[in-house]
Amino acid sequence: MGKNWGFTLIELMVTIAVLAIIATMAAPAFNNMVLNQGLNKSTQTLVSTFNEARAKAVLERRAIKVELKTDSSGTPSANTAALFHWQPESKSVLKSTSPTALLFNLNGGVCIADNSTPPTCQRLIDSTTDIFEICDKAGGGKSKLVSISKMGTIQQTQTGTC
Repeated sequence: MGKNWGFTLIELMVTIAVLAIIATMAAPAFNNMVLNQGLNKSTQTLVSTFNEARAKAVLERRAIKVELKTDSSGTPSANTAALFHWQPESKSVLKSTSPTALLFNLNGGVCIADNSTPPTCQRLIDSTTDIFEICDKAGGGKSKLVSISKMGTIQQTQTGTC
């Protein structure tokens, strides 16, 4: 009689049980990785939107308004010639204490914008108090802080806690 090749039913069940245990241990780490990626992407797109709006304002010699959504619900609005939109990615949220509308001037400066048409400056931005804080999720523990100078340059991107 020849050798039998293959797995017995018991060996197969033990292998599947071990794989299930490993997958269960990896699931929380995978969820954290997805939240971190969403936070990083949201921060990068915010910085990119600021830089693009500033460059366009200087290049076209006109004011460009940037509106910021606080969460990722709904579909993002399309950008227009004088209005840029940004919203967080994944489950990330913009903290409610952050400004939600900026106006980049034709000289590259930036201020807090109002809701009038055409938009006007309410006040100049203060890089120490007007900080954009993006949290990894509502009530989350990790955040990224982005500050912008009065001249529209990104001052710093730091990590923090919500």
